[in-house]
Amino acid sequence: MPGDKLGDQNYKVKIEYGVGAVVLLIGVFFIFQAFTIDTSRESIGPRTLPMTLAVTLVISGLYLGLRAYLGKVGDIKEGYGFLESDVKRIFLVVACGILFVFTFWGFGYFCAVIVTLIAMLYTFGVRNWLVMIIGAVVLAVIFQWVFMGVMLLNDPKGKIVDLREYTNLISGVK
Repeated sequence: MPGDKLGDQNYKVKIEYGVGAVVLLIGVFFIFQAFTIDTSRESIGPRTLPMTLAVTLVISGLYLGLRAYLGKVGDIKEGYGFLESDVKRIFLVVACGILFVFTFWGFGYFCAVIVTLIAMLYTFGVRNWLVMIIGAVVLAVIFQWVFMGVMLLNDPKGKIVDLREYTNLISGVK
């Protein structure tokens, strides 16, 4: 129904409801996860940032749902939603999520970030391997330092290979 103004508007409202619901559910999930983090005596402790992000996700999901309900979603721009997507790309995005979980389980967070970022870039058409690899490694180093070094989050060992001996050099954890 492309080109049909009312059909396009209804499609965008449905997408906004869907995205809002997914964002809201992810936020609620992360709120429960944030409550598993031990607290400390500081006014801003280890739970603060994860809880802030989780609450922001919940508020964002509610906002998207409200926008859809009020019909304030705007016009569809080219490339919006799934109208121009294909089943193969959708499957590959889901597969990247599964790849992240498996790689995290087997090799730890650092390796999972690198492998998944490369897979996602490839899924969306990036073919410059040098840029993909360097970008993934730089991002993984930054994430490792911020999450495990600065925020002191738990860095579980991989079940297949434990790389924490090396990643602790990045995060400064002994």
